[in-house]
Amino acid sequence: MKTRKTSYLLATLIISTLTIVGCSSDEAETPKTSAGTPKKAVHRVDSGEATEPEKRQFEKEFSAKCVARELKNSNNKDVDQKRFEETCDCIAEHIMKDLSEIDAEKYLEDHEDTHTLQIKFDAAAFFCLQNKPQPKGPHLFGKPQ
Repeated sequence: MKTRKTSYLLATLIISTLTIVGCSSDEAETPKTSAGTPKKAVHRVDSGEATEPEKRQFEKEFSAKCVARELKNSNNKDVDQKRFEETCDCIAEHIMKDLSEIDAEKYLEDHEDTHTLQIKFDAAAFFCLQNKPQPKGPHLFGKPQ
C-alpha cells in the first residue's frame, strides 16, 4: 500500500514538473495584434509622481469633463454650472495632489480612467462634498421632511 501511494505521488510530481517546464519558454512572446490595428507599446515605467505640467493639464481636462458630464443631466444649466465648476475644481485639485505618472498618462494620452483614479475620485468627492449643505426636503403641513 505504501509503494502505491509513493508511486502515485512520484507520477504526479513528474507530470507537474513536465507541465511547468513545457509552459515556460526562454523566448519572449511577441504580442499578438489584430490585422490593421497595431497595439500601442507601453509608454514608460512608473517612476513616481507626475510632473507639474502634467498635473496642471490633468486638472484642467478633468474639471472640464466633470462639468460637462454633470451639466448633461441638469435642467437649469445656467445656475448649476457655477456650482458644478466649484465642486469639480475641488475634486480635480484633490486628485492632482498625489497623481501618479501612469494615471496621468493614461488619462491624458489614452483617455482611460484607471482603477486607482476611480478610487481617488471617490475619496476626493467625499472630501469636497462632505461640508456642502444638502438641499432641504419639502415642507408639508408644518412638519419638515
